[in-house]
Amino acid sequence: MTPSELHNDAIVIDGLIIAKWNRELLEDMRRGGLTAANCTVSVWEGFQTTVDNIVKSNQLMAECSDLVRPVRTTADITRAKEEGKTGIIFGFQNAHAFEDQIGYVEIFKQLGVGIVQMCYNTQNLVGTGCYERDGGLSGFGREIVAEMNRVGIMCDLSRRRQDLRRGHSRVQKAGLLLPLPTLRSQRAPA
Repeated sequence: MTPSELHNDAIVIDGLIIAKWNRELLEDMRRGGLTAANCTVSVWEGFQTTVDNIVKSNQLMAECSDLVRPVRTTADITRAKEEGKTGIIFGFQNAHAFEDQIGYVEIFKQLGVGIVQMCYNTQNLVGTGCYERDGGLSGFGREIVAEMNRVGIMCDLSRRRQDLRRGHSRVQKAGLLLPLPTLRSQRAPA
């Protein structure tokens, strides 16, 4: 099998795309052979602005339905591959959009959010970012993770201190997304 055949046959998922969304970008994703992508709809935005971003993203997906489809389940990723489209998974780069409301987790799941990075670089209500000393998951953060488990949102543990990663591994059931450098640092020495 040639590298090109392997790529065409594989399910290829981009773990993070932050961009100004337009048809040209979605066309590039198709040309690149992406089966699915974690597409950011929230970094530091609160609840309402994040909902507004999701509405705009949904409008663009409807206009470009020949290129993309929303991803709500893993079966949607397979369908995207079969249809020759790119599946769009909405993601957060910070749990700030949950504000201080556990109930917002389920609302965002219903709106198509599938992956949430808990903290960006600095501390928020959920836990400690990679620029902070000490910390880990807050009590509220543990409640958010439990609710994410319940509704099926994956935790992205990039940009997190080791303390927060350890806290997640004890409470997360729905799935963990670890960045490659983290995986390499966990590997046994050769």
